[in-house]
Amino acid sequence: MPRQLVAILLGMLAIAAVAWYGGRRSTPVPAQGAAAPTEARVQNAAISTKGKSETAAAATRPALSGAPGRRVLDSAVSDASERTPLPPASAPLKSILAELKARADAGDSDAATRLFRDMQTCAQVQRLNQTMPGVANRVLNDTSAPASSAAAQRSERMLDFVQRNLDFARNNAAMCAGLSADDMANLVPATLQAAQLGDAQAANCYVGANLNNWPGLVNNPQWVQDYQSNALNLANNALQQGDWSMAMLMAQAYGGSSRNLLNQITGNNAQQAYTYAKLMSLGQPTGTQQSQRSTNALSNFSSQLTPDQIQAADAQAQQMYQQYFNNTPRQTGDVAGAMQACQGGGPPGF
Repeated sequence: MPRQLVAILLGMLAIAAVAWYGGRRSTPVPAQGAAAPTEARVQNAAISTKGKSETAAAATRPALSGAPGRRVLDSAVSDASERTPLPPASAPLKSILAELKARADAGDSDAATRLFRDMQTCAQVQRLNQTMPGVANRVLNDTSAPASSAAAQRSERMLDFVQRNLDFARNNAAMCAGLSADDMANLVPATLQAAQLGDAQAANCYVGANLNNWPGLVNNPQWVQDYQSNALNLANNALQQGDWSMAMLMAQAYGGSSRNLLNQITGNNAQQAYTYAKLMSLGQPTGTQQSQRSTNALSNFSSQLTPDQIQAADAQAQQMYQQYFNNTPRQTGDVAGAMQACQGGGPPGF
């Protein structure tokens, strides 16, 4: 194993971690005159959306598989061309957080999406700086010589994994510098808000919520109540948009294979789990690994159902497929896609 390379990577990780934690200890002082434009942008954003907000009346659609009808929440800004431009990409989130939040609260879907994705990115940077030192040390201390070409390939993949994560943390250190715990507590409401304003990635992230990725949950019990009120509505809307990743999340929740917040709402239900497994099978080409998994799931759940229940589930899956998914017959979302929704644009896992 190229130990010199690992040592270099570990040094890079230390630099990235210092940038992150150093930034959190002392908020950088903005350059003279920098605060005024930020405040002006907040005011301009509020003015640009004032009078154009339009919250749709509760438009209720037929529910899918236990999900109640959704309340349609449209962007408050009717014409995207009239919106105030977003701050430059990679601008320090600390300096633009108030502006993005004000614009998102006024219904600016672009600002809501930007806030969600920047917050997710910084949460990912924080997690990497907490976990990657241990990973890098394990790689560095692995003195065993590869016994086979397969072992050598695994070592190379681990080195690549460390490198990609180090690069991600380092490249985003400046954007995430200076964020406090209170700032990071905007992550969950920002994700919900972006989802409500139409961001599909935010919806998958929120519905498939992992409590470990919700900093500040202990101090914000209202977040759980918000989830109970909104998760199925968001799932229903995503299903009506033909979102295969959401279909997979629902299959996992009803089948009990994903013990997350969604499962606590849906509970285990073999008939609904079969329905979504059937829906997934309709969107996958035969002979693939995903198709085989769907076949195995159908066999497992069908053993728990009566013939009448299977017939009803088949009919429901076919109806959903024809009504909402037929325009995307090949599955455009998968396990990796749904799991990556909360990764903030970070590199895929090992």
